[in-house]
Amino acid sequence: MTTCGYIGLGDMGSAMVECFLAAGGELVVHDLDVERVDAMVALGASAAGSAAEVAQRCDVIEVCVPAAHHVEAVLNGPDGAARSGRAGTVVLIHSTVHPKTVVAEAERARAWGGQVFDVCVGGGVVNAREGELTLFVGGLGDLAPEVVALLDVYGSQVIDAGPVGAGAALKIGFNVMTYAQFAAARTGVDLVKAHGADPEALIDAWRHVGQLGVLTERALPLFSMTPDQIEELGMAGFMRGHVELAEKDLTLAREVGGAADAINGFLDGVRRAMPSVYSLET
Repeated sequence: MTTCGYIGLGDMGSAMVECFLAAGGELVVHDLDVERVDAMVALGASAAGSAAEVAQRCDVIEVCVPAAHHVEAVLNGPDGAARSGRAGTVVLIHSTVHPKTVVAEAERARAWGGQVFDVCVGGGVVNAREGELTLFVGGLGDLAPEVVALLDVYGSQVIDAGPVGAGAALKIGFNVMTYAQFAAARTGVDLVKAHGADPEALIDAWRHVGQLGVLTERALPLFSMTPDQIEELGMAGFMRGHVELAEKDLTLAREVGGAADAINGFLDGVRRAMPSVYSLET
């Protein structure tokens, strides 16, 4: 019987855990934030004190942490999964990281008999709670059927990206397209408001011709907030967190390469625009 563990209970990780528990699954969870762990335990999860304990208790380990150095610490740090991982243990990396990071971790895991796959997630927290994520999977054909069934709990679209590492590349491309649309939406709304036009008419026109994405439409209320409103509602930390993730992912896109110089300039521009997009700069 497959026992699953989940490491990393940020907004996306917590939403995915909620989805899994709501579907009747049993899950061992770990995060450095004890309050996050307690919240998931209250929903039926079981707590682990370290990544090593998760590996000791589980056959499948899911990792959803912010960046590559967090992935490395979770898998290979002093209390990492490699300390107690067993031959046949499967590690699914949900984090948005460089494809080379996934490939390197897969090579390191072979020393203790583990298998590492990139299963990057797209669609946002709302879709995560509803089990409607898109999953970009590297090495899908090598996953056991019971692990593929696990993915079906989280996502309504499971994409075979290619070999290990290809899922991470797809996710980075996905995020470039998402943040570019966020920046375009904010720019367009500000432009029409500055000239006395109705921004709702602009959005309605964008929606009517099929160019407005669902994720962007959900994010639009955030882009219309003023810095004072953000402070009054206590949302500054939330906004900064989103900006930091966007800047990290757009920097990754630059590092992954493959784009012409002019496109790299575009990536740099979108990255620099993110604080303004989220109303943290005026």
